[in-house]
Formats: sequence, C-alpha cells, structure tokens
Amino acid sequence: MAQPQLEQFTKRGLAVALRVAPGTPVVPLPASNGVMIFNGSSGTEFDPIEREVDRPFFGGTPFAVGAKRAFIEGEVELYPPATPGAVTTSDADCGIVLLPAGMTVVKNAGAKTTRYNPISSGIPISDAYWWHAGLLKKVQAARHNITSLTLEVGNRFRANVRIQGDYEDVEEAALPTIVLPSTVPVVARANNTVTQVTVLPGGSPLNVWAKSLAVDFGNQIQQKEFTEHKETGITSRQPTFTLRLAKTDLDDFNPWAVRDAGTLLTTSLRLTQAANLYSELGVRGQIEQINEVDIDGDYGWELSGRCIPSSSGGDEFYIEFGDATP
Repeated sequence: MAQPQLEQFTKRGLAVALRVAPGTPVVPLPASNGVMIFNGSSGTEFDPIEREVDRPFFGGTPFAVGAKRAFIEGEVELYPPATPGAVTTSDADCGIVLLPAGMTVVKNAGAKTTRYNPISSGIPISDAYWWHAGLLKKVQAARHNITSLTLEVGNRFRANVRIQGDYEDVEEAALPTIVLPSTVPVVARANNTVTQVTVLPGGSPLNVWAKSLAVDFGNQIQQKEFTEHKETGITSRQPTFTLRLAKTDLDDFNPWAVRDAGTLLTTSLRLTQAANLYSELGVRGQIEQINEVDIDGDYGWELSGRCIPSSSGGDEFYIEFGDATP
C-alpha cells in the first residue's frame, strides 16, 4: 500500500458542542461549533492494568489498557458578546469552553452583563472533534479545566484549556472548513484597563497600578467507571490567583498585614474596548505568597493565593462581560 502524502503539522481545527442530556452524544458541526484555538495539541492516555508475574528473569510487565481517555489542549481568547445580558447574542464565544470547566452563565438584561460563575454540580458536558493533519479524535462526554486565565497589560485576555473525555479510536478524516469567530480582541493597555483591590469586610475599593491578574481553576478531572456507566467528572476544584502590581503606599494597602491577619480581599481587572463593552476578571481570596519582583525595571509585588468562596459559594472568582453604556 502506498504511503499517504505528507501533511503540515499546523493543519488542525476544533469544534465543540454541549450536550442537552448527559447520556445523549452530540455531533459538533464545523459550520456552527468551530472554536478558535491557538497552539492546539491533543493526545491519548490510559491507566495500565498490570500483570506482575513472578518469574526468574528481568523484563517488562505486561498490561491491559484501562480508563482510556483523550484530551485536547490549547489557548483561547476571551472577549465580550455583542449584547451582554440580552436574550440573544449575549453568550460569549468562550462560553463553550468555560461551562464544562465548572461554570454557569448569568445574564442580567438591566445591568447589561453576562457573567460566568463557578458551580460544583450540574456541570455541562461537551463533545469535541479535533482534526489534525488527516486524523480525527472524537473526545466525548468531556469536562474541561482552565489554567493561566490571564488579563495582562500588553496582551489579550487569554486562557489555556484542557478538554478531556472518552474516545473510541483515532480515525482518518480530512480537515473540514471550520467557521470561526471573526472578532479580534483588543489588547490591554494603560488607557483601557482599571484594577481595584478591596480589603474585606467593608473596605473601600482602591485603584492600583497592576500588570496582570490571573486565575487557575485547579479542576481535578477523573475518569469514573462502573457497571454500565462511565463518565468524566470534575471531582474537586482548588482555584488560585496571582496579582502582579506596583508597590502601593502601605497606609493604603499593606499586603503583609492583610496576609498575616488572614484577611480576605477582592480584586478585579477590567478591560474596556470600543462601544463601552468590557471584560472583567474578579477574585475573592486570601494572600498566601508575597514576592518582591522586578516589573519592567520597577519594584513590584506578585501576590498569589487561594480563591475562597463565601458561605453561599460560587463567588470565589468570576468572568464578566458587560456594556457600560448608560
């Protein structure tokens, strides 16, 4: 049999769709479910079930393949929908990767906001198709993890995503024409960003000169298998945050005093683009580490810690898209 022609490594694409019912697969359509991903890659994993046979000689241990799974990884961009909070055109393009990562969307038409908050149950399930150089991986009944969700001056709002689920086999399939979003997000700069820090409870918001705010969801994704049932679940979430900012007057904000007292704080970084549409990343948490760092040649702080929910839960971090037009 003749060898197939060589294909470029960068010839790849992704489509993702949400399941309406957990046990009912969906087929992601290239024409309507395309996801713009950067530096994408994929792979397969399994848990080896070994037979540790006693024998009088050295050698490898035979195994069977158990808990077979596949994953897709890459970067995605985050930006506001056309009409935040409205009945239609109010879902952000990035929502398709956020929801199966343990989030829900709350729309407020009056406030003109579309906000994504963390949840711990009823997490949506996705099916994802990954075409790469003539091959197709169908990652089914998937859950997601989000890392390096970062709003940073000098860059676009971006995140790393890992889509993990079941797979049956790797197929041969040509890369179809995938319709992708046409939006080009704005770059965060001094004239379109604001960062605030508030010490809880009851503190006043303090505007600070920040460089970046980042969140790692810290989802633990596990393959679960029972008789007649198999699923990919998020078994826990330990989110963390990192805030990089220029030194403040200690009378205004003293991170050592806040950390040592075990005091909680909130912080948010808002990026505004044309037509008063904005993206905002917010955190509620406690500082663990205070690193004195060089930020563009100036003295700054890198504050990192845990994202901690209130007694009601689901508010340890958020992503909000809004329209600030009165």
